Amino acid sequence: MNPGVFPRVLIPVEFGAPQASEIAPEHAVQVGDREWVSVSPSTIKALELAARLARGGDVYVVHATPEFIDHATWMPAASISELNDDARRDADKVLQEVAERTCKGVRLHHIVRAGRPLEIILAAAEECAADAIVLAASPRQRIRRAFLGSTADKVIRQSPCPVMVVPAGGV
Repeated sequence: MNPGVFPRVLIPVEFGAPQASEIAPEHAVQVGDREWVSVSPSTIKALELAARLARGGDVYVVHATPEFIDHATWMPAASISELNDDARRDADKVLQEVAERTCKGVRLHHIVRAGRPLEIILAAAEECAADAIVLAASPRQRIRRAFLGSTADKVIRQSPCPVMVVPAGGV
């Protein structure tokens, strides 16, 4: 097997709760008794691209969970810690299952941290000495992104390495 173009590729993965019609084995994972989490089709394409680029190397799959301390100030610290642990455990399960289905021929690493996605992505890229980042573009409205800025736009501008963007429609 020929080595990949980039030996270490980082891919941030965003996910959420799917509609009932979106629960498909190729891009959804059950995390509770009746709870499902899904990733977008463009994320699946981005994971496949990351594996092709890193063939024989390492793919670092990254997810930023919410910082519950910022939102739940009325809760006891132990409850907030439990929420953080649950979010990290569920996110790691989703990353593992989705990445193992789509990223063949590479060594997979999962990075799940609480915080702002931009900060988590850039820190992970530095820590793993990423040779490239593959991002799945969000299908969100363009006007909203123009006014608020998007994490993808900021990653592109601040990344320590090349960034490839998979459009919302896939590749």
